[in-house]
Amino acid sequence: MRQPTLCLLLLFATLAFAQQDGTTAAANQDQDAAEPKLPVIDENACPFEGCTFREWTVTKESTLYSTWQDSRTETGKLKRGDKVTGLTGVHVTRKPDRILVRQPIPELAAKPGDVILRYMYVGEGFANIWANGNWHKEYDCSFIAERNGSGCTKNVLP
Repeated sequence: MRQPTLCLLLLFATLAFAQQDGTTAAANQDQDAAEPKLPVIDENACPFEGCTFREWTVTKESTLYSTWQDSRTETGKLKRGDKVTGLTGVHVTRKPDRILVRQPIPELAAKPGDVILRYMYVGEGFANIWANGNWHKEYDCSFIAERNGSGCTKNVLP
């Protein structure tokens, strides 16, 4: 089995259930009002809030793959308690969250009825979003009320 330190990237990318077509978030920035082509791929992504690449302990049995792309093959297994070193990560969005705007958001030029697309969550209520034909990286999304009632709902009217 390959060194776990080299395979951790593949583990996290596989967890994103990705497909590959070569599209990256940076490449999508040139699009005007059209929604970004899917999947949107954020390279060098960390998989959770406060994430740092370092030694991690595997918490449940996990399969390792040769790549995060559809053509992947299984290369091994990690067991609970194994130690691995995270080197980098990939976040793949196959279907963004669709947020309905209910009150004006001037800084996004968003009006009631508009839809904001939320892609990679980066922690503490911040995410990469697409609004009115523009990317907003690590944008404060604390104005979003989730369907299950969670979320900060800062400045949200009832």
